[in-house]
Amino acid sequence: MRVHELAKKYEKTNKEFLDLIKLWGIEGKSHLSGLTEEEVAIVLDKMEGKKSSPKKSENTTETKSNEEKVEKIIKKENKDIKKPKAAPAIIELDEDEVLEQEVLGKTKKNKNKIKKLKSKETSEEEKKFAKGVKGKKDFASNEGTENKGIEISESGDKSVKIREDISLKEFSEKIKVNPTELIKKLFLKGQMLTINSPISLELAEELALDYDILVEMEQEEEVSFGEVYNLEIEDTAIELVERPPIITIMGHVDHGKTSLLDTIRKANVAEGEAGGITQKIGAYQVVKSGKKITFIDTPGHEAFTEMRARGAGVTDIAILIVAADDGVKPQTVEAIAHAKAAGVPIIVAVNKIDKPGADPMRVKTELLEYGLVAPEWGGDVDFVEISAKHNQNIDELLETILIHSELLELKANPNKRAKGVVLESRLDPKLGPVADVLIQEGELKVGEIFVAGESYGKVRGLINDKGDRVNSIGLSCPVEILGFSTVPSAGDVLYGIMNEKQAKTIVEQVEKERKLKDQNRKKHVTLESISQQMDDKKIKELKLILRADSRGSVEALRESLNKLSTNEVAVNIIQAAAGAISEGDIRLAEASDAIIIGFHVRPTTKAIKLADDVGVEVRTHNVIYHITEEIEKALTGMLDPEYREQYMGRIEIKKIFKVNKIGNVAGCVVVDGKAKPDANVRILRDNVVVYEGKLSSLKRFQDDAKEVVAGQECGLGIENFNDIKEGDVVEAYTMAEVKRTLR
Repeated sequence: MRVHELAKKYEKTNKEFLDLIKLWGIEGKSHLSGLTEEEVAIVLDKMEGKKSSPKKSENTTETKSNEEKVEKIIKKENKDIKKPKAAPAIIELDEDEVLEQEVLGKTKKNKNKIKKLKSKETSEEEKKFAKGVKGKKDFASNEGTENKGIEISESGDKSVKIREDISLKEFSEKIKVNPTELIKKLFLKGQMLTINSPISLELAEELALDYDILVEMEQEEEVSFGEVYNLEIEDTAIELVERPPIITIMGHVDHGKTSLLDTIRKANVAEGEAGGITQKIGAYQVVKSGKKITFIDTPGHEAFTEMRARGAGVTDIAILIVAADDGVKPQTVEAIAHAKAAGVPIIVAVNKIDKPGADPMRVKTELLEYGLVAPEWGGDVDFVEISAKHNQNIDELLETILIHSELLELKANPNKRAKGVVLESRLDPKLGPVADVLIQEGELKVGEIFVAGESYGKVRGLINDKGDRVNSIGLSCPVEILGFSTVPSAGDVLYGIMNEKQAKTIVEQVEKERKLKDQNRKKHVTLESISQQMDDKKIKELKLILRADSRGSVEALRESLNKLSTNEVAVNIIQAAAGAISEGDIRLAEASDAIIIGFHVRPTTKAIKLADDVGVEVRTHNVIYHITEEIEKALTGMLDPEYREQYMGRIEIKKIFKVNKIGNVAGCVVVDGKAKPDANVRILRDNVVVYEGKLSSLKRFQDDAKEVVAGQECGLGIENFNDIKEGDVVEAYTMAEVKRTLR
């Protein structure tokens, strides 16, 4: 018998039940752990004994009495609201007194918040939001606080952080120095810069060193839309309540995804609805064992990956559907990659078990390769064998979803301004901009103001997943919203806010930021640019997505490319599968900054357009060796350069001549090899190196010489070195770059 079955029998959560049996000396790793007959007997004995014990009723009576006390204290506080209360003394209190002080403290805080809001002459609409809601404040942008100056460490060292593209004026403000002083310093060093000239990190370090300040490169952190404009409201543990889980069903096209969704819908149609459910939007809710479950109907994996790339994080659990008679297919592998990239738990639904050629064990074996291991084999991924067509084991699948959601402890605050994610959006010819939104926090009502990305508006209408108009919508509920100013983008986060003026201000700021980001649009890696980017980013890993015409070709290609990895550079194959290059692959490559390699396959028309739009490189070949050669060249370009010294010749100094304004010039003869004006030289005195540098000049008689060979006389000067003497030997050499290979 499994732990979760006993927990359900005694009306306890899996977590509570696991803690309980540990006290009785029974080890249970998870809700899926099986118990022996002896352990089950111990549990039954303990639980039956607890049922007959009067302790439970005592606890219940005690809890009720506590609740009654709380109500009395709140009523008493409401009557005496104007009376000042003394601060609680630091003495030992009994339980009733402690409870009273906690409740009084919380009540006062709430009243103080409401008084502050009233003092600001808020409108009736704003007062409505203020009631029982935490942290109401103006939504000014946090960006103004980012311009920090000099920071002093514990050791007393001064430092400033600068971004990559900083002007001289901005840098002077950072280090608290007049910009004209910096311009003067640079002018004396031979650099003509203005107040708006951009400066490099090296130059900034050089300037800051004069003032004993260290310069560090500022690390860019992606701040969410809500945090930038103070739209996120922190919740306390007491304000959070359990919310329905959000489920996304993914899998290969022909494996029964739509059939499963239809079966779950029909199973939840109320009696009398002969016409079935009217599916208005791409998400809906069902009820199982008194608990709601929200399903998102994604028409393929593109939307799921796009949301992941945008950081929306909508899904709580992914259902991977695999046909028992067909096994793992290309889109199954794609779905696994997307779910793992999004970091959500996976439940595998093995469908079509009613068909003659069904083999669920084959599915479990094939999925082992992708890290999905069943509990009976020591893994933690639930497998449920179902038949969507014959409504077989659908209840078991829903039960498994509820168990997982219980373990995830999904909670949110229903009593706050709404927060949600835009799933789909369109421009309706009659209704105007319309969006399907999933509410994640709080409650959204008709008439409230909201903002979502570059769009804002006032809720003119709410239509739920059944097609009914409603006045409000709550946690984890899908809804169609009317009233947007413009069509929002899929993945935009929607926030309910106080008034339209704030909404317009936020949208204007978001538009400005988007234009700046477009100007500095991220350039994705290409094979040609990888060597140049190595110097800036120090790339040591080449990310690839492989697509081929058959699974055998994929494995052969994967093996060939993995062999190219060395201890300095490595090939990282994010995904390898058979099939054409799809839009989903482009989205995955965009999010992971990878290159797509196709072998005997071509991208779809939509994929070609999308790749061009987002700047992802797609390379296709018909010969496997061409692919390995191309990747080997790219990896070779990523290796650090190696230089080797090449001997040119020796020159003996016969006479020293002093020339005004130039210094010492040597009259020489080439005794071996040759000399060139661009050569590196080292000065040998009694075969000991006294200086290394470069030639400043090389002449034959009065003319500059391109080359002087053995036996010829010449005159030369050494760059930044004047202490040359008769009898010194000048050894000329060059540093040649050695072509490196992976092997």
